[in-house]
Amino acid sequence: MSTPEKHRDLSQLSALLATKIAPVADKPKTARAITPANDNKPARPSLAWPAFERLAHRGDYARAFALRHWKNMNFPGSEVEVVEEDNLEPEVTIEIRPSEAELLGAIGWEVVDRERWHETGEMVNIYQSNPSTETRQTNRNGGTDTAIGALLLRDGKLIRWGETKKGFALKPVERPRAAKGGNNPSRSESAIWAYLKLSGATSPLTAKPYGKPLSAEAAIGDMYSPLPREAPSAKDKSGRFGVVEARELLCEFGVDGGVPFDRLPISATRCPDSLLAGDQWIGGIKKPKPLGEISSSAGQEPEFSRHVETVSYLDYLRRRLDQHAKVLDLAITDATAKSIGISMGLAPAYAEKRGPILIDAAIDALIDADETARDTFVPTEEKIAA
Repeated sequence: MSTPEKHRDLSQLSALLATKIAPVADKPKTARAITPANDNKPARPSLAWPAFERLAHRGDYARAFALRHWKNMNFPGSEVEVVEEDNLEPEVTIEIRPSEAELLGAIGWEVVDRERWHETGEMVNIYQSNPSTETRQTNRNGGTDTAIGALLLRDGKLIRWGETKKGFALKPVERPRAAKGGNNPSRSESAIWAYLKLSGATSPLTAKPYGKPLSAEAAIGDMYSPLPREAPSAKDKSGRFGVVEARELLCEFGVDGGVPFDRLPISATRCPDSLLAGDQWIGGIKKPKPLGEISSSAGQEPEFSRHVETVSYLDYLRRRLDQHAKVLDLAITDATAKSIGISMGLAPAYAEKRGPILIDAAIDALIDADETARDTFVPTEEKIAA
């Protein structure tokens, strides 16, 4: 049996191990990818006006027009003005003379051709330049008059750019352009027939007798005095036939209106109604023109009056549409059809299916209640794949 080993001193074991073991190198620090929290996730892309987008995609322009009309009534001034491609310059609404061709023509340049400008796509003139002389002279006010061709500039300001055939000076002008197209004062035949078929107006002075008259006298006195006969004079060579005499003459022929047409004492032929050719039509409904001092100074209707009338009419529509008005208010926002259905009390699963039907029904109610929300549109042809 061997002798037991002596106990060794282990107090310096940690220092001994530290000298024998190489130190572990630190791992390189890598940048951690910062991911947003659940409440900071980027918002999903959504449509600005889902109801408008759905109607436009479906080609339902009549309902889209009515919904836009409702939006414009609730938010006046929010109408989107679409600028046409050909209307890029302010000259579309403002008339400026001289124009480019007139200004260059005044110094002798001539238009030789036209081409399309690649930047805007508009047709522009191509000119042939001609040399022009410049003359300067001092006017009586001490300023300088510069003449270049037919142009006359006074102290750098254009005051004349040509002359008319009668010798009058053509001065620069800048004014609002008049509306395109002429104003046809004559009425169409359909407008005349529409006026002739109107029912006659009832005078507010018309007396309706009682069932049992209280007196034999008329309730309203004779307020109409027939025009008497006037003999021809220097001012009126034809004179005037008296009303009483005219009635007696009609009674002699039996055409005073008291005898039916089929019982006339003389033979007569009933002709169909027709319009006389030419400019004999002088009656009808006509819009008054602001020719007097009061009407011309009054100008257009104030914007405030139109705003008050629109608000009053909008309140009337809201009372008539009832719950449809709430649907229309949500349809002109960024609310989807599903959210509109949920707002109207439908279950989420059923709201997504029922929402578009609620919007269409509300727009149809608006079209029935407001005639200004109606318009005619040509249906678009659906493209069928071959």
